[in-house]
Amino acid sequence: MEIIDTTEGLRRLEGPSVVTLGNFDGVHLGHRALFRRTVQRARECNARSVVYTFEPHPLKILAPDRAPKLLNTAAEKERLIAASHLDLLIRTPFTRELASWSADDFVREVLVGCLQVQHLVVGYDYAFGRDREGDGVFLRAQGEKYGFGVDVLQPIGADGQPYSSTRIREMIAAGAVRDVVALLGRNYTFEGRVVPGDQRGRELGFPTANLLTDKEQLPAAGVYAVKVRHREQEYAGVVNLGHRPTFGEGEGTIEVHLLDFTGNLYNEDLRLYFVERLRGEEFFATVEELQNAITRDVLRSRQLLKSIRVIQYREYLGHLEKTE
Repeated sequence: MEIIDTTEGLRRLEGPSVVTLGNFDGVHLGHRALFRRTVQRARECNARSVVYTFEPHPLKILAPDRAPKLLNTAAEKERLIAASHLDLLIRTPFTRELASWSADDFVREVLVGCLQVQHLVVGYDYAFGRDREGDGVFLRAQGEKYGFGVDVLQPIGADGQPYSSTRIREMIAAGAVRDVVALLGRNYTFEGRVVPGDQRGRELGFPTANLLTDKEQLPAAGVYAVKVRHREQEYAGVVNLGHRPTFGEGEGTIEVHLLDFTGNLYNEDLRLYFVERLRGEEFFATVEELQNAITRDVLRSRQLLKSIRVIQYREYLGHLEKTE
């Protein structure tokens, strides 16, 4: 998949395109339906398939206090979009100047002028341009004016509710990592770099790797059963997210204990796949009570993960190649 991050690169494009527009945070099952339709239409039109999105999320520029915590890093979103067999990802830098463009300007200058759009695919609730005037009704009218087709996909979802990045964000913020698989089509995941900690886990008999991550949307504070990917090896694990109230309130930490692992992980990258929340964050009156709770967490995690196979990125890619 080719990636364009600049206006100059956009202007150099030649040939017709089928385009889908959106933020695509999470790359959930609803987004994948848009991608499938875009690839299908591109094959019918003998055109390139294009995902057009903005970086950063527009609200981070226009209303930072209301901007959502993102479900994917830019690198994760790139990999997942590439796995859906799109030809081109356009990541236009979002600015206040761009926000002042009318939807008509965008269609004329970008979709028609640069991309030579033959067909456009959008979700039922998508809107863009100044005052969000570029909705499905507007785009169909523009399609008649400029000669391109428009597909507005109706809501699809599970449990009677549409797939939604907002809903997924709320579920993860509540710790519902098991239930969110049905909306994402994969386990929620993030990558982190192992950094030095205070060695408290080792003192308790459960050495942990302390992680720093660029992921914005983290699961609720608590203890989770996770699969952990280190290089080419996968381990069962238990991760604690929170402020360790037993030892006094402090900065939030991410501490993961890898089952059946020995070795040094400092400065290494680990990817965590969240399987199930074991319990919320708790205060323990004594260190012994905490040790007993961790022992139970480890035992439950070991039993649970023994029969669980998470969908990792490479497997997700292979699955799409076979079925999508």
